[in-house]
Amino acid sequence: MITCVALLFGMKVLGGFDLVGVYGLALVVNVCGVLWSSGIAFRFRSIQAGPLMQTPVFMILFLAPVYVPLHLLTGWIHAVARLNPMTAILTTARGLLAGHPTDVGVTLVVVAGLAAALALWSVRGLRRAEAAG
Repeated sequence: MITCVALLFGMKVLGGFDLVGVYGLALVVNVCGVLWSSGIAFRFRSIQAGPLMQTPVFMILFLAPVYVPLHLLTGWIHAVARLNPMTAILTTARGLLAGHPTDVGVTLVVVAGLAAALALWSVRGLRRAEAAG
């Protein structure tokens, strides 16, 4: 919706693939979030599991360089953010928006690994729910 409003009011898109790449990354990250949440939902089958779905996702985002680039972070948050898989995704998204994509290969490996692991997590939760009846 924000992009539609921005385009209506004259936002210039310099590279079509770059914007598609950012939206593609966003889509994959959202799918990973759905897979995580569905794995929790299938295992617990209760509304009480809602915080367990949300808290790890928020923690991953809070410990990533969401608001500033990684090189501006200092201390323990820099060390944690360097190991966070969301850092690679955010760095690539920033690079795509700036017109100079970086770490695309690393990001593809991270995204593929997260999607595969979380798909397995979700399917195993589904099997567990089916077995429980």
